[in-house]
Amino acid sequence: MNISKSILEKYFKGTCTEEEQLLVEAYLEEKEHPELDAVLVNTWMEVNNPPARVFKLWYAAASAVAASVIGILCFFLVNKPAQTATIALATDTIYNNSNKAKLYKFPDGSEIWLNANSKLAFNTTYNKQGREIWLQGEALFKVASQSDQPFNVHTRHLTTQVLGTTFQVATNNLADGSIQVSLLEGKVAVTNENGFTKILHPGEMLTHALNDRPVIKPFDSNEILDWKNDKIIFNKTSLADAVTRLSQRFNKEIVLADKTLGTKKVSGEFKINTSVNEILEALVYVHNLDLKKTNDHTFLINIKK
Repeated sequence: MNISKSILEKYFKGTCTEEEQLLVEAYLEEKEHPELDAVLVNTWMEVNNPPARVFKLWYAAASAVAASVIGILCFFLVNKPAQTATIALATDTIYNNSNKAKLYKFPDGSEIWLNANSKLAFNTTYNKQGREIWLQGEALFKVASQSDQPFNVHTRHLTTQVLGTTFQVATNNLADGSIQVSLLEGKVAVTNENGFTKILHPGEMLTHALNDRPVIKPFDSNEILDWKNDKIIFNKTSLADAVTRLSQRFNKEIVLADKTLGTKKVSGEFKINTSVNEILEALVYVHNLDLKKTNDHTFLINIKK
């Protein structure tokens, strides 16, 4: 029995008809091959913040199908070097809802630093039938080398494949929605859905916006890893990209009343415990702009009148 991706997406969004819901649930009961979980997770990751009710429906259905392959996957969550806690997961999604980066150690020896307000999913057959990761947000990967178990990081329209290396992927740092892949050690192959493939070497960053050609350029590791080092660094960054990064870090909505403001450049270094209000005050001061907090979640930047 085959089913279209569009129906799966509607099911996870909670917008499918009763007939489509029955069709999906019948499909989930009949399919037993290991690729099913990857399809489910990939489709779910494309849906931005699905309602809790829908997620529970999806997980209940997926669990019923994948019971034979889902085990309790244990890994270590490290907040500080001296503090390590073991967490047993029955799900395959990790959220970092805090305002600081967290380190996750996987059973194969790979380490993933997950930035604040970021999430990743991994296949339930991780390290048995490949190592597949789906990322929304920002993460630094230090991948244990296993030639027989390739490690793939999937984002909206890019896949990064490695065998053993250290690299960073960011999906929400740029105002135009571009995805960034920065290689610190080793070698990675980055591909997109149109068949483009690029091999990156240490010190190279690939930036790719949907429907545009990827751009390769060098990067400043201190700047791209600021979040891992408990800092926020801007170096001649456009105001549009700066507020996009701050929105991701602090889970706030920061609106530029005039889009032309986004081209202004800002620089500065802040400690991670600096409030978003203080950082924004410093950024708007440089260009004599007005900052207004419209509610607990939203800031508005405008030209002073």
